[in-house]
Amino acid sequence: MNGKGGVGKSVLMMVLSCLYDAMGRPLRLIDIDDKAKLAEFVGHDNVLSLRIGADIKALRADPSLAYSYWDQLAAEILERDTGVDLGANMDRHILEWSVKSELGELLSESGVSMDIYVPITADPLAVSAGIEVLESAAKAFPDSRRILVLNRIAGHFNAYEATPEFHRIAAMRAEGLIVVGMEPCLSEAWTDFERLKLPPWRILQMNAATVAQQTGLGILAAKRAVGDYASWLKQLQQSFASLVPLPPQ
Repeated sequence: MNGKGGVGKSVLMMVLSCLYDAMGRPLRLIDIDDKAKLAEFVGHDNVLSLRIGADIKALRADPSLAYSYWDQLAAEILERDTGVDLGANMDRHILEWSVKSELGELLSESGVSMDIYVPITADPLAVSAGIEVLESAAKAFPDSRRILVLNRIAGHFNAYEATPEFHRIAAMRAEGLIVVGMEPCLSEAWTDFERLKLPPWRILQMNAATVAQQTGLGILAAKRAVGDYASWLKQLQQSFASLVPLPPQ
């Protein structure tokens, strides 16, 4: 989650889904987003979209309009391994609902663990929104693991290291916050893969000829695009592998 859009939430959710599949504990995927971006990539039959049932203006005036939808989220989390992709501006509403419903206490009592991934890009709004949601999530779900993902797609974070925001991040790290890097994908077909709404597992199944046909790239460029994408995904999987718990025996 992160209240700022365009920070890589859906991409990260798909990468984690690949990892969990590889570890033998496939995720039930859920998106809470009027745009249903995750469902567009993964397929609407493969994602439970808990849309609001009210426009965002009405929701802001009365957050309880969505509570009946989100109660179903709690039922899904209690039933099986679940990955939830929250759309932009949904974090505050979900966290308010979680506190009001005492979801954190319910999960702890039921033996359910939760990892909260918060990706940010090197953008002031993304950084401040990410810090805000990390601090709020710590209160709503004190037993959860919080994982800050430094998505370097918009550049590195060197300029932020001496800022008050990163001092707050350093303080959270001392309290257990995990920080992981997420390098940008340099594949020549990245924008085409995004445009075509292709999830990682579909891209890995494509050969160069198919990529060339669907993207308009030459065959050599398509070969490079497939190889670079596979290398990027492998690097990400290695970065996050230690965070994925093994299935219960």
